[in-house]
Amino acid sequence: MVAQLLRLRADLLAGEVRGGTRRTAAVVVGSLAALVVAVWVASVFVDLRTADPAVARTVVVLVGTAVALGCTFVPLAVGVADPLDPRRFATFGISRRDLVVGLGLAGLLGVPVVAVAVLAVAQVVTWSRGAGTALLGVLAAVLALATAALLLRVASTVGAWLFGRHRVRQVAWYVVAVVVVLVVVTVPLLLRPAGTDLSDARLQRIADVAGWTPWGAAWAVPAQAAAGNAGAAVGTLLVALVVVALLALAWWALVGTLLVRLPDGARTRQRRSLGWFDRLGATPFGAVAARALTYWARDPRYRASYLILAFVPLVALPLGVAGVPWAWTALVPLPFMALIAGFLPHNDVSYDNTAVWLHVASGAPGWTDRLGRLVPLIVVGVPLLVAGAALSAWLYGDQAVFPLLLGVSVSALLGGLGLSSIVSVVLPYPTVRPGDHSFQQPQAAGATATVAQTLTVLGTLACTVPAVWSAVRTMIDGGDAWTTLWIGAGVGVAVLVLGVVVGGLVFDRRGPDLLAAAQRN
Repeated sequence: MVAQLLRLRADLLAGEVRGGTRRTAAVVVGSLAALVVAVWVASVFVDLRTADPAVARTVVVLVGTAVALGCTFVPLAVGVADPLDPRRFATFGISRRDLVVGLGLAGLLGVPVVAVAVLAVAQVVTWSRGAGTALLGVLAAVLALATAALLLRVASTVGAWLFGRHRVRQVAWYVVAVVVVLVVVTVPLLLRPAGTDLSDARLQRIADVAGWTPWGAAWAVPAQAAAGNAGAAVGTLLVALVVVALLALAWWALVGTLLVRLPDGARTRQRRSLGWFDRLGATPFGAVAARALTYWARDPRYRASYLILAFVPLVALPLGVAGVPWAWTALVPLPFMALIAGFLPHNDVSYDNTAVWLHVASGAPGWTDRLGRLVPLIVVGVPLLVAGAALSAWLYGDQAVFPLLLGVSVSALLGGLGLSSIVSVVLPYPTVRPGDHSFQQPQAAGATATVAQTLTVLGTLACTVPAVWSAVRTMIDGGDAWTTLWIGAGVGVAVLVLGVVVGGLVFDRRGPDLLAAAQRN
């Protein structure tokens, strides 16, 4: 039975290149590209054989950890299409043991595992500096390969089982997109020692922490031995062994559960109140605000937006790897998050689709529509900016930058919201329909989308200029840091009020046109 499953896996791989011309070209080019990248990274590993052990450890451990993280998160998003899902074999009477072993071994046949194997062999060369480290390198290669293969199997199965629903898959795709972008930006920096200070103490600390995680433990075993840390080498070896054992146990449990578990039936939820509509009262502003809060809590398109915001702080990682002082990287994420948050509602009317007729037909004043849509971002965003500024100042090591960060961020958030209130009614463009996949973007009419997005971003950046100028002058020449906060808050509030008023007037005048534009999505 195990041999039959292996043949099935081989046939499936061969079938990938026997489809249409485009499909065959995409599979072949993608596979070759992945293998070429793996060989290139492996060549860098080989070149590290004569490098300082600390530098070699930083590169090997962080790159290996990134690869293992990819083996975890990518299958979570695409596992729903896994042809080796154990549920597909539930009706064939295959024993649990045969299925566990057969599907586990079949998972070794594939480009991802082959790429990991290339890297694992290359790190053996990296640590061939003596008989002991070379032997540990071979053991680490086996553990790294087993960890990656089991992660792929477990993650793809869990992705198909738990994350197969349409809404959750949308969120999973955004998580994977963020992880992939970070890996693509960070790994090349690590593989260019001439342009990156790999001996930086903080980067070394990150590598040390990564080596004790489930994703990096196997890669860190020979690195710790080469650095003379025998105790740490033994410790990471134990962690790697435990991780492989737990993943094998999880794979055994998953297969056993899925062979006997029936598909989940439809779930219904009873509600005893109207939620935010009860809490905010029966006024035009309250109704719009309640509707906006409900959207941000339940609509997958909005969930994807604030999920991306949660990952924005990770942009500091590539900056730190590139050589930017780690203290300064703490000042980057918060203003960036505020800029993105202010940009989010720039096309909010189109997100309503045909439901915008409720706002038009009810005769609600335009300002109530403009301001009500901003309630979630203001109510949640401002407190988070305060907390984020305090945290960033603590990471920077000087609480004096707290009002500077807060001033710049508040001007970006409120200024962006004010401009979005105007742009969303002046330049609406087609967007994702309710219920569609978040990546299923329609074709925008002409250059409207580009103009709307560009104007919003550039306008928001212009709103932050006074606060940024004041912050830079304060950090260079000294002065009252709180002045920056008052300047940023003043500009942000002024633009917000102007945006709500002007946007409201435009909404009153162009209500029927907005409804027609929304129906063209």
